[in-house]
Amino acid sequence: MPVTDISPGNKALEFIDARIQDDEYRGSVSSQHNRYTMGQFVDILTIFEKHSPNGQAMAIRTTDIAKRPENLPEEETYSIFCNETKEKVGIGTQDAMRKNLFVDMHRMGLIDRLDMNRNKLDPFSKGRVKYVSIAPLGYKLIKTGNSITDRFFIFSKGLDSLLGGFINILLNIFRDELFEIKKINIYEYMFFISAINTDTSFNKSIDEAVELVNSYRNLSSIQRKSSIEFLKKELQPSNYSGSKKNKRDFHNWKNKSDQIYKLLNQAIYFDQIGEDLVWSSNQEFDAKVENKKLNRSLSEKHLYFKKHNVEKTRGFELHHVVPLSWSESMHHFKMLDKWLNLVYIDAFSHARITQNKNKNVSLEFNGYDVRLSDYSNDEVYLKNKENILYDINKSTKIKEYNTELLQTV
Repeated sequence: MPVTDISPGNKALEFIDARIQDDEYRGSVSSQHNRYTMGQFVDILTIFEKHSPNGQAMAIRTTDIAKRPENLPEEETYSIFCNETKEKVGIGTQDAMRKNLFVDMHRMGLIDRLDMNRNKLDPFSKGRVKYVSIAPLGYKLIKTGNSITDRFFIFSKGLDSLLGGFINILLNIFRDELFEIKKINIYEYMFFISAINTDTSFNKSIDEAVELVNSYRNLSSIQRKSSIEFLKKELQPSNYSGSKKNKRDFHNWKNKSDQIYKLLNQAIYFDQIGEDLVWSSNQEFDAKVENKKLNRSLSEKHLYFKKHNVEKTRGFELHHVVPLSWSESMHHFKMLDKWLNLVYIDAFSHARITQNKNKNVSLEFNGYDVRLSDYSNDEVYLKNKENILYDINKSTKIKEYNTELLQTV
């Protein structure tokens, strides 16, 4: 029995049935088992800097303590660092630091992990790690004199990297007046929002995912509860044969969503109320400053269409070239939230940028076409009137503003 039988014809339930057929049904790789706060990461990096100052790389343990109880001579500093961290912060044994916390910190851009030859590893690679050093964003997080508000912005920037750009996606949803989304239940995130711009068979654009959320909300409360209970019962590993990849595990999938919501609750932009995520547009972060209001700034979106004389077109989406989630302060947020940092592009190109974790922030013009690159071999080429809609007479202003913004990130 498919979950669709609860309400035949409901598009949301049809999508869930299709999604769980994919081996990657749980979505993109992110943090799942770790529990930490921004304050704990500030303390960990501060202690790290004390024992390995001025950007020096620290040699870390490469083997579990159970397999090799004694530290090698070059690992002594790491041992002392972990002991002090565990005592002060409450987390960070040698094994947990190496296998869990450092992994997330690297994916957040707070540290660099290096191999035996001190070459930097990719944050999502599984290369053998021998050394660790604090990255520029990590130093910004622990910079003396930073307000709590600024630290929340910087930490949120790191979380967006860890979560594959989903903070930026959620900002776009909450801030779009057409969607009228004021909260997102954890199951709505789990089933539909987490499918946005993924490299999977169930990939959806922001517009499509919001349509599915609304379709899900059209179900009665009893139908929604019945759907969840049905999936809990059906998606159990014991109901499947074969390898672990072939099995489905509702509890594991929900646990991943719970962890993501705990992290999103720490971002400056959101609050978690029960099992709902809400837009934090009026929250006080620092007793020394007034309430911070991250207004929707809808005027900037309207300005884009007015300045470029562009009509809203199905299949196209507004995209911040330098993501809002990269903001490092309130002032920086306002700089990024300008029409000059927006482009109106097709959904497929938008998905490619998200899959590249929003790194395509460098904008170049090739005649009337636009190239968005990430300083490496990954670029998204936007053909004028086919992949991007804009006023070619604004190209100089757009390029100048992009150059200015890139000096701030």
